[in-house]
Amino acid sequence: MRVDADLREMRGVPEGQLADWVSRRFPDGTPPQWWLSIFESLEVSATPFRDVAPDRRSEDLNLAAEAILLAVKPGGVRPAIGAYWMLRIAALALRIDPPVSGLPQILTPDGSAEWALQQIPLTRERAIAESETRRDEYLNAGEGFYAPVGGEVTLAGEVAFSGLQDVELILSALAWVCSHVKDERIECEIRAWLEIQGDL
Repeated sequence: MRVDADLREMRGVPEGQLADWVSRRFPDGTPPQWWLSIFESLEVSATPFRDVAPDRRSEDLNLAAEAILLAVKPGGVRPAIGAYWMLRIAALALRIDPPVSGLPQILTPDGSAEWALQQIPLTRERAIAESETRRDEYLNAGEGFYAPVGGEVTLAGEVAFSGLQDVELILSALAWVCSHVKDERIECEIRAWLEIQGDL
């Protein structure tokens, strides 16, 4: 996949027209791997360790936020992946000094955290219950549960991701922005989730 060339083209797409560009580039649907490559490339481009013009850094961070939202909408990537990357990019923006101006609300600690919390697929009670079920399954698993050592592994159909895995992924990233969140309601919700993280 020509990610570098795609990224150069994406930078030239007028704001609000990225969805049209992506649908022309991938008329049969966008591969999730392509989205992840785009997120990673934009993260590397905007990192504070690179000597990048402030305008370019701001444009790339804005493009990253737009791409993540777009990737989640048509089902290109799971919402949990989108939440993880939004938090990752928001955390990156926090490390840039002087701060980047003109960032969208969703790339602030409060905005990214609130959006990520909306992507959590389970309640806290359900997550704990599913974690206990998973733990019981592992403890009581027979030999057929594990892949053979040195043997071939055959996956039957598409690999399914549980809601619990998505919860764990989002919680792993929420901690990056939690201490910078200003809205007390959002901070309380994050801390309620992080308090049960060790039980999952």
